[in-house]
Amino acid sequence: MALMRRLGIMPDEVTCNLVIKGFCQAGYLEMAKRVFYTSMHTKGCQPNEKIYQTMIHYLFKGGEFNLACTMCKDSMKKNWYPNVDTIHALLEGLKKNKQLGKAKMIVALARQRVPPFPSNQLSSMQSVKELNSKN
Repeated sequence: MALMRRLGIMPDEVTCNLVIKGFCQAGYLEMAKRVFYTSMHTKGCQPNEKIYQTMIHYLFKGGEFNLACTMCKDSMKKNWYPNVDTIHALLEGLKKNKQLGKAKMIVALARQRVPPFPSNQLSSMQSVKELNSKN
């Protein structure tokens, strides 16, 4: 991305998301985080819903549940909600790692979504959170 800037090409949110996703898929999660935290926030490219979705998805996939949870919470407070599959997988990971307080917080934030998630999707999220006694 630095080369793009030197050539006078300013990366936009789509470019940043593709770079982040590429790093994540190649197994370079630290590089993806660096792009998210430095290149985006300090170089005029603001994270959007898609970028948060990508980061949350690959962070929990990489076992970084605390950071994924923080990003999920931050994006939800902006009314940018990851898709239901991503939220569900994050809740499963939090449950597996015995972080039920964080799972409850994510479900509570999901309930505040405007427009709301369909009730069957909210029930699915709630059921993941409540399985704590079985694992």
